[in-house]
Amino acid sequence: MKILLMMACLLLTSGLSADCVKNARGKTICSNGTTTAAVNPNTGNAAVAHTNPNGVTTTQTSNGSTAKSANGVAVAQGPNGAAAVNTRTGNAAVAQTNQNGVTTTQTSNGGRAKTKNGMGAVQGPNGTTCAKGANQQGCVKK
Repeated sequence: MKILLMMACLLLTSGLSADCVKNARGKTICSNGTTTAAVNPNTGNAAVAHTNPNGVTTTQTSNGSTAKSANGVAVAQGPNGAAAVNTRTGNAAVAQTNQNGVTTTQTSNGGRAKTKNGMGAVQGPNGTTCAKGANQQGCVKK
């Protein structure tokens, strides 16, 4: 993956008219206006970010993580989980999947969910618990 991102950096810098700068930490950053590539020689980490015509920026890193952001809302996904934040509302959520395939999601406003294969249980911040099984679904307020 690092090789792929390094090649993207090379293509970006050689094939297109891109501006490159080196910051105080030794990180080289190149951009042509819609695509940006960065390499940190101290860590070997690299990242490529591309903004599509709709204004959504997708960033891929050499360690396998991906992030998408637009209009103050961002979602990041790594090998073991994902996180999302909405800066306009202040809400955030973090999801992690364990070795059994159960995804646990925790929200900043107190909600918690455990799901697997489209079934699961959710507990809201107001005390309501909802469950969905193979043959039934419903909610109970405590």
